[in-house]
Amino acid sequence: MSVTPPPVHVPSPYDKPRSNLTARVDVPTEDGASIAAFVYAPHGARDVPGTPFGIDPAIPPVLMLHGNGEEHGIFGPVIDAVVATGRPVVAVDSRSQGESTRGTASLSYELMAADAREVMARLGVWECHVLGFSDGGILGLLLARDWGAHVLTLTALGANLSPAGLPAEDTRWMAEAAAANASWAEKGWEGEHDHEGNAVPSPAEAARIAELLALMVDQPQIDPASLAAITCPVTVMAGEIDVVLYEETHRIVKAIPGAEEYIVPGAEHTLPKICPDVVSDVLLQTIARNDVRRPVRGPLPADGVIVVPVDDSWEDELEELYRRVDAEPGTSGWVEGIWPTEGLARELVRAGKTLAALDCATSEILGAVSVDYDADMGDGWEPGHGRGTGGPDWEPLPEQAVACYHLFAVDPAARGRHVASTLLQAAQERARDLGAEVVRINTNVANVEANNLYAREGFTRHKPIWLPYPGLPLPGYTNLWEKRI
Repeated sequence: MSVTPPPVHVPSPYDKPRSNLTARVDVPTEDGASIAAFVYAPHGARDVPGTPFGIDPAIPPVLMLHGNGEEHGIFGPVIDAVVATGRPVVAVDSRSQGESTRGTASLSYELMAADAREVMARLGVWECHVLGFSDGGILGLLLARDWGAHVLTLTALGANLSPAGLPAEDTRWMAEAAAANASWAEKGWEGEHDHEGNAVPSPAEAARIAELLALMVDQPQIDPASLAAITCPVTVMAGEIDVVLYEETHRIVKAIPGAEEYIVPGAEHTLPKICPDVVSDVLLQTIARNDVRRPVRGPLPADGVIVVPVDDSWEDELEELYRRVDAEPGTSGWVEGIWPTEGLARELVRAGKTLAALDCATSEILGAVSVDYDADMGDGWEPGHGRGTGGPDWEPLPEQAVACYHLFAVDPAARGRHVASTLLQAAQERARDLGAEVVRINTNVANVEANNLYAREGFTRHKPIWLPYPGLPLPGYTNLWEKRI
């Protein structure tokens, strides 16, 4: 029985990025997919310690997410415009598109948003700006809503909350095209061409296209009320004659507190292709609304705080400090009974390794850190999907030349008093007393507060390694930080 070839989509041409590609990273996922990520950085940036993958920790990158059936190159001139300002870009090929593979999990926008988070974890990026187009705009909404502590701004182009946000004839055509591709995947053959001479997709390619089209027919299903959880600055863009209904664009704007709307006069859906200059300008204006930078600065002394060594008579107070931190973990992911592990704080203080920051007026413990020679961070071969992605890339040194910090924490009630900076300076002096040449510490890539602190205190960031903490709600990668003393 013959089968009719599916419609052939011939994409309009677009300019690829010309900026400095400092790294391509293939990121493994739990279900076996490999997500291709491309890092573009200013001229002269290199993939070396201090700027791993070419990403300067002082300047959060822009994460760019493309539309259905595309690849990251669609953002070419926009990537170049951002990089020209001195800011790196992380451009991702979404699952089953571009250079990324399919995996085995059921395809959804939520899954692809999780892929984007996994990419940023693999790169060690804890905060970023997000630019998403079409399907990528949907992913941007999900990231800003569900990963909000890490999204500094969002610029969403041509996004929709449900298939009802598109004209009925468009969703009907997508359903028919999905069915035609699925039929060709089952009964078609290689080497066919349409009446215009365009190559018809192979059966395997038709299966991929069918699944991606079906995704748009059935998804997303985002409750507008849920977008009230977004707290970062947001600009929602669309073309004046966009395929996304204006009512849908306006609904998104109204659902997000403080969101701004930008409609491009006379433009259709493919804004990155037809008006990259406008997209670049709006993106940079949105970034300027929360342009976080982390320049290295000197230590910030804490008023009314003293740091002293403590002995086992302080065990109960230390345990109570860590309970308070676990109760309000921020982005550290600490959970009482899991981290710190049972007895670890007592073991360190009994060994004489612990420093505590005390309130001079009340002698209350405001924070603590332990210092010793145990700088073994693992080799990246712990079980899990990130196993074997690379070990520590810092210089091998004799054990006595390296000091390490453990269980570094500040009471949530004391944050803002520069306790952390004061503790780091005292810990550095303790490391010098031990005869160490460098100090090292690891912190999960999700820990915004800690990673920002180490960047500002002049630590050098190395590539993250796979070091999962079972039971904690954290990605499996940990950032490695080092400081010469």
